[in-house]
Amino acid sequence: MPRRLSKWRQLARFWRFGQCRSGGVAMMFGFMIVVLCGMAGLAIDFGRYNLVRSKLQNAVDSAALSANPTGTADKAQMSKAINGYFESNVGQAHGAKLVKVDWKAIDGGQRVAATADVEMTFVKVFGIKSMPVAVVAEAELGQGTSEVALVLDNTNSMAGAKMAALKTAAKDMVEQLFAGSKPDTLKIGVVPFSQYVNVGLKNRTAPWMSVPVDSTKVVNQCNWDQKWKNCVPKTGTCFDDGTPYSCSWQECEPDGPAVEVCGDVTVNEQWNGCVGSRTNPDLKVRADFSDPLPGIMNVWCPQEFARLAGDKTAVVAKLDALSTQGDTYIPSGLMWGWRVLSPEAPLADGGKSVGKSKVLKHLVLMTDGSNTRSQAGQNHEGYSSTDANTNLAELCKEVKKDKITIYTVAFEVADPQIKTLLTECASSPSRFFDAANPAQLASSFSAIAGSLQKVTLTK
Repeated sequence: MPRRLSKWRQLARFWRFGQCRSGGVAMMFGFMIVVLCGMAGLAIDFGRYNLVRSKLQNAVDSAALSANPTGTADKAQMSKAINGYFESNVGQAHGAKLVKVDWKAIDGGQRVAATADVEMTFVKVFGIKSMPVAVVAEAELGQGTSEVALVLDNTNSMAGAKMAALKTAAKDMVEQLFAGSKPDTLKIGVVPFSQYVNVGLKNRTAPWMSVPVDSTKVVNQCNWDQKWKNCVPKTGTCFDDGTPYSCSWQECEPDGPAVEVCGDVTVNEQWNGCVGSRTNPDLKVRADFSDPLPGIMNVWCPQEFARLAGDKTAVVAKLDALSTQGDTYIPSGLMWGWRVLSPEAPLADGGKSVGKSKVLKHLVLMTDGSNTRSQAGQNHEGYSSTDANTNLAELCKEVKKDKITIYTVAFEVADPQIKTLLTECASSPSRFFDAANPAQLASSFSAIAGSLQKVTLTK
């Protein structure tokens, strides 16, 4: 017969049962396991969602930046380029289902957008089968203000097909630059050079010029008159600004002694706009009334240079008017390219290259050959290529110190020494271009234009 518990013992058992928490802990633990697993699954799904979003964002950024760097593509080209750049960068997008990629033109650039569905794995239990993701990127061309000086070889060795190729390449570059720039953000100057630069007759009385007065006078002049005999025609190779060409001449024997002949002759002293240099080497960009530049009399130089201008038509017209004249002294062109960009006198046209509203400055120096002339006093009538090369190297350093990016182009140049000088003159080796023919000259100028155009993400 079972033993009966006392009343007090029964009450104690009931009290202990009421105080027991072991079952509640188990229930709470089971509930927390479900919550933790759900949170882990949610973290995995949303982690994959963020990976897809990042992948899509990178793809639209790339498409917006790269699809139309010059701003000249038509709608069909843009669509092909946008999809090409997007697909090459998006990859599999971590298995997301791509819904749509679209673009539209905006002021100075393009807007690229993409949407996709990301399939959920763990949160399906909550009824969420997929989540949409949308990304957008906007890129604009020509941010900021730029100034460009085109310093172009116009020497006799550029005559004919070379000059035609230069005009085409330079004009195409100008078209490309203006097409990819916002209004009032681009100015271009043109500096044709040979052994001198032509600053224009209108600057004769400028405070930074020192030019003698044109004059005509009669002087008594003596010359030696020599008669010749037994002349024989000869042919061979002559040189024009270092460029060889076939030529012919007469070789003769003297017919008796030379006779001195004196008489009055009319001498004209005339300034044609050509400017020389100050103390050799002249490495100072500034020129004013206290330290003027010498006008060189009775010499000829190429077309007058063009100061910075934001008028594409005027720049193209200047390039169309280029013509060849004289020999090569590269420092002359480089110095005036620097002056065109400088905010200092003599021209003071350039903007400041520092501060919040700083201007990006670029100088493109193109030549087809070696220095065949050098500075001799104030003029450039010397023949020391060594001296000219030294001046060029020193001047390149000074220009780069002034926060100007230099691009150099060698056009059909055979001299390895000048190629080395041009490579070292450029702001980096990648900014030196060696063009062996007109097609490569055109591609060089186009590549420079592309590198000058800043493409930036604005959204």
